[in-house]
Amino acid sequence: MDLKNKIKNTIINLSARIKNSDDSKCIFYHDIHSENRFTDMSTPVDLFVKHINVIRDLDFEIVHEITKEKNQISISFDDGFKGLYENIGIINQLEIPVTIFVVYSFLDRDNFLSTNNLKELAKNKFIKIQSHTLSHSELPTLDSNSLQMELQKSKEVLESICDTEINSICFPKGLFDQSTIKKSLEVGYNKQFSSLPGSYCSEVFPYVKRRSLVQSASEKEFKSILKGGDNILYYWYYKKHFVR
Repeated sequence: MDLKNKIKNTIINLSARIKNSDDSKCIFYHDIHSENRFTDMSTPVDLFVKHINVIRDLDFEIVHEITKEKNQISISFDDGFKGLYENIGIINQLEIPVTIFVVYSFLDRDNFLSTNNLKELAKNKFIKIQSHTLSHSELPTLDSNSLQMELQKSKEVLESICDTEINSICFPKGLFDQSTIKKSLEVGYNKQFSSLPGSYCSEVFPYVKRRSLVQSASEKEFKSILKGGDNILYYWYYKKHFVR
C-alpha cells in the first residue's frame, strides 16, 4: 500500500471511531471475479463475501431501495462488467440485492455483459438494472442536446431490453453539475447517485445521493466506512466531482 492510501486509511479508521455511525449508506463496486478478471477495478469474490459478512455482523440490512435513515445498505456495481454475471451464484446463494448501473454502449463488448446476459440478469429477483448513461461521457462537458441524448436514450433502450422502469442514474466518473441534475430530473431520473461519500439521507442536492467506493477496502477499512469513517473525505471528493 502506498503512502497516500495509508494516510487515507488512517484518517478513515480514526474518523470511524469518533463517528461510530449506523446511518444507512450506499456502497459501490465495479465488478467481482473468481477466475476471470475483466477489469483492474474488480473485487475478488472472497473479499466481497467478507464485506457482506461485515455488513451483516454490524446488523445492517442489505436492500435494493433504502427506506430508513439507519441500518440499511444498498450495493451497486458500475459499468456492466461480465464478472458479476459469471459469479451470479454467490449473489443468489447469499441473497444479496444489488443494482447494476449499465452503460448501454458497453453491452456486447469484450469484458462487458452481452445484451442476452443483461436480459437474463434483469429477470433475477436480486438484480435491479439502472442507467449509467449511453456512452459514459463526462456529463458536465456536454452541450444540452448531447446531454439529453446520453440520459434519455439510455433510459429508453434499457427499459426496452430489461422490461423494467429505469428511474435512477449514476454519474460517469462521478462528475456532475447543476445542468446534469436538472436535465436528469426532466428525463425521469428521480434518484441520481454521485461518488461522494456519506450518509444516504444526507443529500448533496435534492435527488442526488451519496455513495462510497469500497471495491478495494480491507475488512478493517470496510467496517470503518460503514461506520461513517469516510464522511470526513466528503469535501475532498466534492471539490473533484462537482463542476461549477
